[in-house]
Amino acid sequence: MKKKSDKNKLVKKFLEHRKWEDYKLALGKKSRGRGVYVLYKSEAIYYIGLSKNSLRSRLRRHATKDRHKGKWDEFSFYQIGRTKYVKDVESLMLRIFHPPGNKVGGKFHKKYNLAKKSKSC
Repeated sequence: MKKKSDKNKLVKKFLEHRKWEDYKLALGKKSRGRGVYVLYKSEAIYYIGLSKNSLRSRLRRHATKDRHKGKWDEFSFYQIGRTKYVKDVESLMLRIFHPPGNKVGGKFHKKYNLAKKSKSC
């Protein structure tokens, strides 16, 4: 029996490196979507964020209203199938990339930090 692939169990839909004006295309007109998104400035990662309700509305807010307006020129988004994983994915990305537009880094619960446990041995 052929084994099913584990691909696309976490990421359901994605759109990468689109101009900021195309935020309206994010997931179409009716689809809302939860997941993580990346804002770029001149191809460098500027900001990483999450949305548990509507990726399109978060991108619209960053494009038209909030402190990020005018500071980015492209975006990518990754729709996550289950809401409970969205924050962990965002935290992981923040810890890896350290974008200049983010005020805080990604946090994980201290009890899972193996470095803390190895010091006590």
